[in-house]
Amino acid sequence: MAKDIEYQINGNNYTVSIEGSPILQFGEDEVLSKVDSDITFGQPWYDEGFTEVDLLNENEFSDLKTGLITSIEDIIKKELSIVPENFNLENYHYFVKDDASHFKIVSKTRDLFEEDFKFPITQLISRLGDKLGFNLTDVDPSNKKKLHIIVRINRPQSNDYNPPHKDIYEGVDSDSNIPQFVNFWIPIAGVTNKSSLPLAPKSHKINEKLINRTFDGGMMEGNKYRVRMIKSWGGDNSFIRSNVQSGQVLIFSSHLIHGLAINNEEDKTRVALEFRLFKDNA
Repeated sequence: MAKDIEYQINGNNYTVSIEGSPILQFGEDEVLSKVDSDITFGQPWYDEGFTEVDLLNENEFSDLKTGLITSIEDIIKKELSIVPENFNLENYHYFVKDDASHFKIVSKTRDLFEEDFKFPITQLISRLGDKLGFNLTDVDPSNKKKLHIIVRINRPQSNDYNPPHKDIYEGVDSDSNIPQFVNFWIPIAGVTNKSSLPLAPKSHKINEKLINRTFDGGMMEGNKYRVRMIKSWGGDNSFIRSNVQSGQVLIFSSHLIHGLAINNEEDKTRVALEFRLFKDNA
């Protein structure tokens, strides 16, 4: 298997190492996104697989960002025993300078719950449901466990990103189950046309027999991942970056291929808030 593979993001070529990765294979002759397996099916934007819509007004966005600054600053103080002066999210990399320190921080920010935020997250979830036309819940109906909230922190010119993937694949591969959730990605800081989340439009509708991927995690740039790494889909390997703006939310199908969120900014850390929410049938 080749040690390097190429992708395109907004027309720019990127070569990444996949040395040590599990074998790449094609899937079965089936399309996994359909009316009974994808809760975004029937949305006005379903054909593309994603949409960007207004969510927070200026004051609400400021409150959310201020709360996150305080929360992450507190984690840095606790985990690294330093007091960051003049800290903001965009200059996170001034204080968290090496991979080991960064891992200590993100091991906490990948597993947060409402009580960790100084912001009414329950109200936010209700508002997200309004965007789709049905109620949402952060409780997984399959096991009744509350899903965590993820704060994604991506330092400039780093490898702080996931390989291209679909969020459903772990459930599909482990127990032949397609989880019924939808993805929400809220930009908080440093999100630009050089750092925003790359997406593969319409890729949720591609037959699995045309998707070349791993079936047991992935390896990219020396980092090991649980997500299944995708090399190509229908012969394509190109992404566009989302144009989601401050105060908006990016909503996308859990079947859509996304990832490889390389932060090409020279001096801005990118921070985004990520939810995976289920349809509330209660």
